[in-house]
Amino acid sequence: MTSLSYVGEFVKNNDPDRFLLSLFCDASCREALWAIFAFNHEISKTREVVSESTLGLIRLQWWRDEIVKIYDGNLTQGHEVLTALNSAIKEYNLPQKYFHDLIYAREFDLENVLPSDMKGFVNYCDFTCTPLMRLAIIIAGGKPDNEGVQDIAINYSIAGLLRSVPHHAKQGRAYLPENLLKETGISKDELFSFQKTKETASIVESIVKSRPRSLKTNHILLKSSNILADIYFKQIQGQKFDVFSSKVQVTPAFKILRLFIRTKYLR
Repeated sequence: MTSLSYVGEFVKNNDPDRFLLSLFCDASCREALWAIFAFNHEISKTREVVSESTLGLIRLQWWRDEIVKIYDGNLTQGHEVLTALNSAIKEYNLPQKYFHDLIYAREFDLENVLPSDMKGFVNYCDFTCTPLMRLAIIIAGGKPDNEGVQDIAINYSIAGLLRSVPHHAKQGRAYLPENLLKETGISKDELFSFQKTKETASIVESIVKSRPRSLKTNHILLKSSNILADIYFKQIQGQKFDVFSSKVQVTPAFKILRLFIRTKYLR
């Protein structure tokens, strides 16, 4: 078996779901997909790797500056993600705007505040995922302004955020709508200490039931992304929306097989 490139191995280890989705795309575009997915992981982990918000802003600004350098033809040498990103940008003429949108969206993570309501929660999912999905669609031969891109990106992001509630809580972070927490009588401290899991489940249920529906597309990357999100939603629902359940944190049964069958054979 051919060994993976640096970014391929990086995405496989750090963002395995997007790595899996890339395998449904033509082999010729996978390196570029892995490049943008590696970049996305680098900026998305900022909150986890800095001790204070100022350092996080400096880190994000570094990435912003490096993106500008690539478009100006002044690639910083010796950084494997940047090198792969440079190749992807040049080969597919990727819009610079989407990279800056993703970096800007990650500044919210440093503010240590919750989305105020469901609209804010959906906006966070949109801003942190849709630009990446648009870049991926360009690479995979689709149209980034396809009307299904935004809803499918939001769906995918919601599934990921809900499954990450325990992980974020351990870090003292939360992205559930603040108004729903207050209405349910849950404080951030109770959420962070894994108390009131039944009450949290009612919030998760509301989010799952209000997510975008009836999303149909023939584009392989969009289709597989949406089906994978649906597999996770069914897993969460199967645990009565208790995202703190250990069964939500494990890989769904036959995930890859289910994804393959539904992506390849279902319309």
